[in-house]
Amino acid sequence: MALASAEVRRVYLHLALTLVATSIAVMAGLGWAIWTLIPSPDDPAVWLAVLLWTLKVGGTALAMMAAPLLALFIVNIVFPFLGERVFMAGLKCVDPGRAAELEAADGVGFRSSVASSLRRLLYFIGITTLTFGITLVPVLGVILGPAAQLWFASRMLSWELLDPYFERRGLAYAGQKAVVNSHKTAMFGFGAPWTLLLALPVVGPLGFGLAQAAAALLVTDVIETRGRAATHGAG
Repeated sequence: MALASAEVRRVYLHLALTLVATSIAVMAGLGWAIWTLIPSPDDPAVWLAVLLWTLKVGGTALAMMAAPLLALFIVNIVFPFLGERVFMAGLKCVDPGRAAELEAADGVGFRSSVASSLRRLLYFIGITTLTFGITLVPVLGVILGPAAQLWFASRMLSWELLDPYFERRGLAYAGQKAVVNSHKTAMFGFGAPWTLLLALPVVGPLGFGLAQAAAALLVTDVIETRGRAATHGAG
């Protein structure tokens, strides 16, 4: 539906190119930090070699999932109008009336919106730091760390893609978190395939625009269908 919409296609390119460039920069920085700062001793003990390689491999997997979302946080803070345009174009495809209602709403304002984005960013960085710590578990860490990161990154991606909706509905950080927590399964189910797709180097972030447009279905099929009263009450 997003690709069939002329309006989505028109605003998609600006968001996609901005996110691709930002994502590549973030991924390069994280990759450099992991492979440069984690040492590779010339003659390590076996257990130390296993630990270091687990950290490098697990850390790289975490970085590949974290970088696109970190890029989205940055772009939404610096250029919030890009994501909103794509989201609203997607919403017009599935529910023109609701799109018109949201466009007419005052929203929470720029300062409150940026403050919520910064809190989400700090929350995500904290969770990512914890999941990186899980990779310290010998052998199993290389599996457990990325698995935990996928769970949290998927939910955070869905949350961040819904930022234009939350802003228009007048929901500050606490209200947003309440809505996301009440739909944990749906947030993960929507975000997981996008998280894996966006983690693909270079080409993955090109899907950001489609993910942003598709987030309109989270509103029409999940949040305002099964929890509209709860959503408004949280605001």
